[in-house]
Amino acid sequence: MDFGDLRFWLRSRITPLNQLVLDPPLPYHFELIVKDCCSAARYCCRNTLVKYHHRRDESPCPATWDGWNCFDSADEGMVNKQCPNYIYGGSNIKADYDRHSKKQCNAGGWELPDGLKEHTDYTGCMQNDDAQAKLIAGVIAYSLSVVFLLPAVVALGFFRPIRKSPMFILHRQLLISCLLYGVFYLCSTTFFVVSFAPLSGQVFENHIFCRVFFSVQLRYLRMTNFSWMLAEAVYLFRLLQTAQHSTDGETMNDYKIACWGVPGVITMIYFIVRGMNDDTGMCWIENSSNAWVEWMIFAPSLLAMGVNLLLLAVVVIILVNKIRCDPHLERIQYTKAVRGAVMLIPVFGVQQLLTIYRIPNTYYQVADQSLNGLQGLFVSLIVCYSNKTVRECFTKWRSTYQEKATLHTECRQRMSIQESGRLILKSPQVTTEHVQL
Repeated sequence: MDFGDLRFWLRSRITPLNQLVLDPPLPYHFELIVKDCCSAARYCCRNTLVKYHHRRDESPCPATWDGWNCFDSADEGMVNKQCPNYIYGGSNIKADYDRHSKKQCNAGGWELPDGLKEHTDYTGCMQNDDAQAKLIAGVIAYSLSVVFLLPAVVALGFFRPIRKSPMFILHRQLLISCLLYGVFYLCSTTFFVVSFAPLSGQVFENHIFCRVFFSVQLRYLRMTNFSWMLAEAVYLFRLLQTAQHSTDGETMNDYKIACWGVPGVITMIYFIVRGMNDDTGMCWIENSSNAWVEWMIFAPSLLAMGVNLLLLAVVVIILVNKIRCDPHLERIQYTKAVRGAVMLIPVFGVQQLLTIYRIPNTYYQVADQSLNGLQGLFVSLIVCYSNKTVRECFTKWRSTYQEKATLHTECRQRMSIQESGRLILKSPQVTTEHVQL
């Protein structure tokens, strides 16, 4: 048997990883991890180990491959090496450049602890302080938003005078969108992300359920947020641009179909296209390795943000022109316009332009997570809790409720008095005994 026949025989006897049938099965991304690790080992052999053996090197510690990482020859001291991507789940996972593994070089070579084997300390790769800070900031921010959003949604649907008002219909839909995203974020954190999460195994298996779940959260609900913020901007622009425009009879069904339906169609197309072209990764939490696939989500969102920024500028100009009626009060009117524009920023979502570019910095990412999480809180404060119409409806409802409660109490007291009077006026029955003498 020649060498070619031997290679053919070996290939025929080896089963590819993606064709192995095991119980329990290998993680879905296991093949990707092995390929990345083998590629790194091959690169280490060709570019580090071979060169080391072909040069005169008097360093006490030779070049080595420890099974995960490649270390060049080194002098005495601690050698740090960046943690490789594949130990986190594949090349599509972004490694933190601040995390390093450590290997001690002594005068007699690499440190050999118990067992007389080379030792590399990878505990530095497990430090996750930045991710922990982002997680805590996100949980706190979205929890506060959910707490404020839920009563606001109920209030805008409860009070009859504003229930069918077109403007408040838009407000309520935007609040519902923010509320759903916050609830999904807290659920994903609880069931998939935190330590000992009950469904964390599905993430490593790239299970269909978690792929659908994160597609709904990170793609669909995110786009609905942008859609309803765009709807708020467009509707306000229509009101300010056309003074004679009346919206009392509008049901806003067109807005509902566009803002809930269009993101749903785009998300379904994204799910199908990514499943056909890039079905790897941990539940599609990270972006696809094919940039054009993610642009199916990025492009509509960026377009909505750009239009909102333009409409915000136009709305401010219109507000300034409309409220500038008295030259002596011009400064006060400008102050009102600026205050109104600032209040429109979270409603239009313009603040997200500040965090659109992801900077690899812990403080920046915590601030980004906090701003995104608290948007629902700010929107609920602006369109509900600080809204004059909503406060008047609440005051009227509370007064009516108190009047009804007072009237009910008075009726009960009067009925009690009448019952007491009847008992007093009612003559008692006196029993007489006949005594026979």
